Amino acid sequence: MAPVTRHGWLRWLPVVAVAVYIAVPLICSVIYAVFPGGSFSLRAYSVLTEDASLLAAALRTVTVAGLTIAALLAVLVPAVVAVHLWAPRLRAVLEILCTLPLVVPAIALAAGIVGLLRWGAQQGRGSFASQVSQFMQNPDLPLILVGTYVVLCLPFTFRSIDAGLRTIPLKAMVEGSASLGSSTWGTIWRVVLPNIRGPVLFSIFFATALCFGEFSVAATLSQQTVPVWLFTVSNTDFRASIAVAVLLNLTTWALMLTATLIAGRSAPGARTTDAAEDNSTPDDDAGPVPTPDLQKVSV
Repeated sequence: MAPVTRHGWLRWLPVVAVAVYIAVPLICSVIYAVFPGGSFSLRAYSVLTEDASLLAAALRTVTVAGLTIAALLAVLVPAVVAVHLWAPRLRAVLEILCTLPLVVPAIALAAGIVGLLRWGAQQGRGSFASQVSQFMQNPDLPLILVGTYVVLCLPFTFRSIDAGLRTIPLKAMVEGSASLGSSTWGTIWRVVLPNIRGPVLFSIFFATALCFGEFSVAATLSQQTVPVWLFTVSNTDFRASIAVAVLLNLTTWALMLTATLIAGRSAPGARTTDAAEDNSTPDDDAGPVPTPDLQKVSV
């Protein structure tokens, strides 16, 4: 039995400090939003039904999030699987490429995109570059945001999916599936993805949280997403913007907590532990194990 230290509570001090750092601003925001003048009121949340621009911004943000998730998984999962199977030496190159967005500030990335779009618009109204620039900036479907958010999500989703693939016998699964007549894409869809469900769900929830929380790129590109709507409304109704921001914050934390729990339950180590516990459970219905009679055993 491990000895109990006198100051064992000190190990929880960083956890408590982080919890206080996160909880105190959130609690203050909730009090400010629902206790105007010291009395409980949900008047600040009436903006959810009264402001039509919020619904348009929310639909636009949901569309961008869905396209970002689809593009991210469709590009990254096959690339990481291919590197693990056929080109393990290129894994370091892919990792460097995917982690590059961490060293480039989001505002610098947005400034570069704005310069590229401006260059396309300057090529003439009927030119191909101008048409591409206008198509990418379509307010109803801002594909430029989709591409930017895919790049911003790459560092975290790559590490999550790469770690998930390292915990499964990927090569044996793919070879077994191919011997049964499945195609490469069928193997990825029906065999690989179910076995890395935790990392995939974490990537989905992380991309959703980023799309609903990112402000600098959307504001620089003049796209009316939910964070940009919050900034605009704060100039006229600051309490309402705080109330909606609290909902987004709680939703983000709920998504990340759900992703963490699902990733933990679907981890191979957790499944192995559960299987070991099931196998170690005695079978009461089987009855006593017969003991051999040693006197009848002949040498």
